[in-house]
Amino acid sequence: MKEAILRMSIHRSAMGKAVKGQLFWFVLCVVLLFGATTRSAAAQTNDVHTVAPGETLTSIARRYDTDVATLMRLNGIQNPELIRVGQRLAVPSNVAGSGAGRSSLQGSNLQPSAAFDLQATRIYFALPGDTLSSVAARFHTTPAHLAELNLRSLSTPLLPGEALRVPVHDGAAPIFTTRNTMPLSGRAYVHVVREGETLASIASAYGTSLRRILELNKIADARQVKAGQRLIVPPPSLAELFAATPMGTNGVPLYPVVPTEGKWISVDLDHQRAYAWEGNKLVKRFVISSGKAKTPTVTGVFRIWAKVSSQVMQGGSRAAGDYYYLPNVQWVQYFYRDYAFHGAYWHNNFGTPMSRGCINMTNSDAKWLWDWTTPTVGPGWHVLNESNPGTLVIVHR
Repeated sequence: MKEAILRMSIHRSAMGKAVKGQLFWFVLCVVLLFGATTRSAAAQTNDVHTVAPGETLTSIARRYDTDVATLMRLNGIQNPELIRVGQRLAVPSNVAGSGAGRSSLQGSNLQPSAAFDLQATRIYFALPGDTLSSVAARFHTTPAHLAELNLRSLSTPLLPGEALRVPVHDGAAPIFTTRNTMPLSGRAYVHVVREGETLASIASAYGTSLRRILELNKIADARQVKAGQRLIVPPPSLAELFAATPMGTNGVPLYPVVPTEGKWISVDLDHQRAYAWEGNKLVKRFVISSGKAKTPTVTGVFRIWAKVSSQVMQGGSRAAGDYYYLPNVQWVQYFYRDYAFHGAYWHNNFGTPMSRGCINMTNSDAKWLWDWTTPTVGPGWHVLNESNPGTLVIVHR
């Protein structure tokens, strides 16, 4: 009897150990499986996808409800066939499985702009030293989402003064107002070419440039477009948007947007005028002389990057007969490379292009502008930086 009880006890003990062993291996498998799943999910979060064996850009695009062209643009990829296992790719923000409505270049009728809530965005102007990552952190988003929102590559560096559309959170109001009937900086369109249309006429209709349409659609010859062709039309820059602005009866352009609530300067080259603004309030207007036809003034969105109260300006060539030497040029404010606002004492033909690219003003106007722009500085040279940025400047035709 004792032997039978002993055998039963041993049998129960063995069964208990077997069950415990099986339970241990079951729990271990669950933990490993959960860990692998977690790692797999973690590898694809934060708007980054790690390429797995057998994946292509096409399959990755399908997974994130986007298209190959968007992935190529976000990652600066020239050849869609040249991706490798383990490569980390930026992917559009918050789109996996969401049906976010992005337009495919292959046949959807939706506009890319339909994915953007323009009422929840504002314009931000890049400061010296800004990167997509630093701007994304400032506005609580990701670099990939900013790149997607602005139709740009993650690898393209930001330029000081460049306009970026950024998200606004927590119900904050946009910093500017817009007319919804006009193309906006930051919004892209899909245009289906109609009979008789040219790329130049399409660019003009959308307020953007022919060059940007050619680049974005990888078109080598502007004459090689045909009816029915689908084109991505890039958003206009603020300089391009302002170029289409009508002149008011009071001689002030009717700009469709106010780019900042602070101080900013607009320069209208066609009318040879400059305007100082605070938000939507005109503070002062000037008659100027910009660059001649052979030495035109640059157009675009900039910030004043250096100020000097007086300097010598010289250049040109004695052999070519265009050498110049101008001492004591006053109230100089550089906004792009060596393009500047400054006083001009050697002519009085304001209202007519006269310069080699700079914006000539009377000395009194140049002094007023020098004192008004931010930051306020004393005599001598002052190079501005991110912590002390200069006033916004928009130069347009």
